Amino acid sequence: MSAPSTATQNLKNLKAAAPQSVVGADHAPHVNPNYPFTLSKNSSLGDYLQANRLNTEKLNKSHPEILPLSGQGQQPHTLWIGCSDSRINECQALGCLPGEIFTLRNIANVISSTDISSMSALQFAIEVLKVKKIIVCGHTDCGGVWASLSNKKAGGVLDTWLSAVRHVRAQHLDELREIEDINDKCRRLVELNILNSINTIKKNPSFVEYHARGDIELYALIYDVKTGYLNEIPLEDDTYAEVFHLHDNDGEPVH
Repeated sequence: MSAPSTATQNLKNLKAAAPQSVVGADHAPHVNPNYPFTLSKNSSLGDYLQANRLNTEKLNKSHPEILPLSGQGQQPHTLWIGCSDSRINECQALGCLPGEIFTLRNIANVISSTDISSMSALQFAIEVLKVKKIIVCGHTDCGGVWASLSNKKAGGVLDTWLSAVRHVRAQHLDELREIEDINDKCRRLVELNILNSINTIKKNPSFVEYHARGDIELYALIYDVKTGYLNEIPLEDDTYAEVFHLHDNDGEPVH
């Protein structure tokens, strides 16, 4: 999801200026009307399967050991929590190969303790896969964040889902009002929303246990869709960490 912009016209200009000859299903050059992209809304299932075959052949040539390793199971080192936006892909952003990154993506990279999907993925990544790092990554020009900056209805279940981002906006309303540039305002809410998801993870029982043992690290990143670069967002101090460090032993209340 992204905000309306000049992106459509810019893409048309790019297509007009760039070469469009690609290899088709018959391995012969033909014009790709969706250049520089591989597939389009008009692509057939056969186009998808052919794209898969070509990409798999390319992977087998560059890294012949990867798919045999994948067939033996997965041992990812990182849980990546990101947005569903089509412009950011964790493996493309990091240059990683299949088997390295366990991924959870949704609109606006929201992590909520009441969402069984994200909580299940988080627990599985920590307790079963034993990932060593968790990255929450938002991105510039996020459609979910743009929608949350507006009071216009998104419609249907989207408004329910984005209520988490709207709550973040409400908590930081004074700060956001001081930012005049709308793009800077959006970027700041993206950052605040990432930190909100980070704070939810910090309170998760699985994370608290493994983090206390030094077995896992947590990072916040923002991806710039215009440049392709990632930047770190400093994390806030854990002033409440001990409250969520639960154990099985009897003990007196901590004040």
